[in-house]
Amino acid sequence: MTAKRILAAALWFYAGWYAGATIAYFLGVSEVLGPILGTAAAGLIAGDPRGIIWTVRSERIERRIRALSAQPSRA
Repeated sequence: MTAKRILAAALWFYAGWYAGATIAYFLGVSEVLGPILGTAAAGLIAGDPRGIIWTVRSERIERRIRALSAQPSRA
């Protein structure tokens, strides 16, 4: 796991916990809602089950980037 994923997971965990605690307070439900929402948010962000957030470049894109960077600049 990359450092960006770890940092994002930690931030989303905290944000989810805070949101869950706020919701629990206003609804008068158990305070356990905060850590549950925080864990769910962090898991979705770090795990990225659909591959939307943390995409891996395809080989075709990598070849195109290398080809463009090898060309002399037109300045």
